[in-house]
Amino acid sequence: MSGLVLAGIAAYGTSTVYTAFTAVGGGLAGLSTGRSVSNRGTSSSSQQSSRSEPSFGTSTAGVCVLGAAAAALGVAAGRRSAGRQGEVSRAANPRKFNEQLPCSSGPFSVTVGKAGPSSFSILIAGLEKAGLTSALDGDGPFTLFAPDDKAFEAAGLTAEAVLAHPDLVTILKMHVLPGAIVAKGFKNQTVETLGGPVTMRKGVKGVMMNKAVINKADVEIANGIMHILGGVILP
Repeated sequence: MSGLVLAGIAAYGTSTVYTAFTAVGGGLAGLSTGRSVSNRGTSSSSQQSSRSEPSFGTSTAGVCVLGAAAAALGVAAGRRSAGRQGEVSRAANPRKFNEQLPCSSGPFSVTVGKAGPSSFSILIAGLEKAGLTSALDGDGPFTLFAPDDKAFEAAGLTAEAVLAHPDLVTILKMHVLPGAIVAKGFKNQTVETLGGPVTMRKGVKGVMMNKAVINKADVEIANGIMHILGGVILP
């Protein structure tokens, strides 16, 4: 029964439910008052009538309080339902790499620890310069080990330095792997990226690709999977 009440509350909203409960309370109060009058008309004892009236007033208040409490529960249930729907829609509608990478804000942004949402402007510029963006629009699946802007800065690579790097294409290809590898598949191994072999190993700092640690794994993408790096994979 309580499940049906909450479902009705979530469906019709707070004000409607509160009005409905108040109306029910008023109806019960009227019914109770009618009974009280009837009792006073038929009973020879006025003491019984005086005793019955406070109980009817308490019943009315109780029904109204119940209505307010149920309405509040309905608001909470509605918010939880909306949150779950948002999570489901995000999981059911992931974006392709070229759509995901520019999302440094909004519902599709990716937050790594306390650092806030990651931005990938340097990686995007490098992929465009290397002519690799069209490849990431393919059906895949691909695995992208994506250094965010902080990762390039930590490696001492500015946007200008990355774009001018003589091995730009090879370096970026070392961040792309055919097929999808999720965190459950991380182990000490050598993986063949588009740019050549890269060593994956599990250590004290976490899972590393050569010397770049994976800060956040398993970001779902429509045509693959993305893992955010705290460094840059170099030959």
